[in-house]
Amino acid sequence: MEFEQRQGTSWRWPLLISVVFLNICLSSPVLSYGVFLVHLSELNIPTWLGLAAPTLYILTYGLTQCWCREAADSWGGTIGYRVLAAVGLVIVVVSLLICAFIPLHIQPFVYGILGGLGSSLLSAQVDAVLFDTYDTRLALIRGLCFAGQAVGQALFPHIITALIDYYGYSNSFIVFAALMLQTLPAILLMRVDDSIRRPVSFSRYSDLAKTYAIFSNDNIENNYYATELQLHDLGKKCWKSPSDDNLHREFDSKDEASYDNEIVTTITPPPSPEEKRRNIFGVEILPEIPEESEESDDDEDRFVTDKDKSRNKIKRLSVAIKRLSTLGDSLDDCISKQIRRDSHHSVNSDNKEYSEVEVTYDNISPVTDIQREKIFNSFSFRCQSAYASMRRRIWMPSYRVYSIRRRLVYFMYNVNDTFVKPLTRSLSCWRFYPSLLLAFSKLSLTAISLVLLPMIGTQTHPKISTSDSNFLLSLYGFTWICFLLSMPWLATTPKRNYQYIALIGLIVSTAACFVLAEATSHDTISIGCVVAGFGYGAISTCWETTVQDYVGARKWSKIHSPLETLSSCVLTVFVIGISFIVDQKDGLQKTIFILASVLGIITVLWAVIAAIAIYVTKLRSIRLGRRWIF
Repeated sequence: MEFEQRQGTSWRWPLLISVVFLNICLSSPVLSYGVFLVHLSELNIPTWLGLAAPTLYILTYGLTQCWCREAADSWGGTIGYRVLAAVGLVIVVVSLLICAFIPLHIQPFVYGILGGLGSSLLSAQVDAVLFDTYDTRLALIRGLCFAGQAVGQALFPHIITALIDYYGYSNSFIVFAALMLQTLPAILLMRVDDSIRRPVSFSRYSDLAKTYAIFSNDNIENNYYATELQLHDLGKKCWKSPSDDNLHREFDSKDEASYDNEIVTTITPPPSPEEKRRNIFGVEILPEIPEESEESDDDEDRFVTDKDKSRNKIKRLSVAIKRLSTLGDSLDDCISKQIRRDSHHSVNSDNKEYSEVEVTYDNISPVTDIQREKIFNSFSFRCQSAYASMRRRIWMPSYRVYSIRRRLVYFMYNVNDTFVKPLTRSLSCWRFYPSLLLAFSKLSLTAISLVLLPMIGTQTHPKISTSDSNFLLSLYGFTWICFLLSMPWLATTPKRNYQYIALIGLIVSTAACFVLAEATSHDTISIGCVVAGFGYGAISTCWETTVQDYVGARKWSKIHSPLETLSSCVLTVFVIGISFIVDQKDGLQKTIFILASVLGIITVLWAVIAAIAIYVTKLRSIRLGRRWIF
């Protein structure tokens, strides 16, 4: 749904430049990891172990993205977004610094886990800031962010190679961390204007937000008889008598001056005779039943004469006088028996060796026991008291144990609400499985095809140099940017046509993988990189909108998190399977061939889905005599 551009929601150039700069720098650890993999192979590290780094990166990213997105929504704001983004950047920098001081066979695990966690936290804040700042230009802004990733994928292989050649492999991580730290000023520019109010339906959680839309008083001065439930000012409610209720009374001209500085409240019309007998749901209201008072004499006074009333008053007065006299006698007894305890205490205080104070301890366990002990001024009893308190802390359930147990229960419920329930709901929807395969295709091209591309160049005859491999990666990013030049056209394209573009991307990526699997020369790999860049750009740009239109906007919010989580898990299982053949002779070509075969199956499946969509939306409409609408 499109909304009119509001005042204050312009391009916001400092924010836009900072977001694009963040996408250039912070996507490079996974998109340019092929350069690190080439140098790891030269240091006699197995290829499957180096391939674990981008896989763990994507797995950690997919498992934590749902929680990081929730943190962005709950802790966001003018300061919260920047604080959380800075924390994510610190995690990324710390991961790179740790990699400089640990053994090489442990680096992929630290690089993948901590780097994926920091990138997930940072990307969630960037997405939240973009959504809260740009409304009608959101598709175009996301296209610029993808263009920033393509630029980073084209530049950082050369930068990383220069750092490794000059500082060495381990020390290059320190300089690389310093380069990542330079994105901190861009994070400080991520400001959100809280004065801009958008409609409730324009929300990432529109289904949840619309349920609360009925409890609003927006534009109440122009619409008295709206379908929304009006909120009344309880300060004008008369709680004694409903007949004196001022909720439905409008103010006179004299009273308006006194309420000029007050908040405008709801004024609803007085109920008609028909409305008095029915509520807002059309249900008849029963006649009012008088409430019973605590004293039964009040009900009986309504049916007696005036003489009986006067007699009852006299009786009640006499009873009250008797009660007052009894209370006075009891007070006299209390006063006469009162003892000056302070004087007695001062006389006998010298004979006591200690003073007593009664202290009560309440246990927090469900069945509470009240324990009492006396605190003496003697040193021996204070030692006994310390020993007793130490035993109490050891043997009795303390608040720390209770808090740990409560946090564990909260964590289990959070895991259930975040993973288990959405996953079971998604698995029951048959449209989830083609969407899962499409998401897996995008992740597999990122973690396998793009990472193994420099390694394939080192096994050709003649062998391709490192600078030529970096040039091929730059060519890959350049063709990706060439596809993103069509983003202004894609931003105005209906969402139902995105699946055809994603299908074209699958076909091109499958063909590119088959070309790379059979590549034996520099020219063949160059052709494969050019073709793969177009296919990867089409899939990475259109897969999310394709899935959203395929499953429906209502189900998309429910399957979004399970789709990210399960697709990353499927990628991890797939990488574990191909790790047994990647280090064999011609193992890289076999791995790319297996990936191409899987992508071919996914392509055939989505081709069938696209054919069915064309028949339903286009051909059947022509048969019925309607116009073919693209």
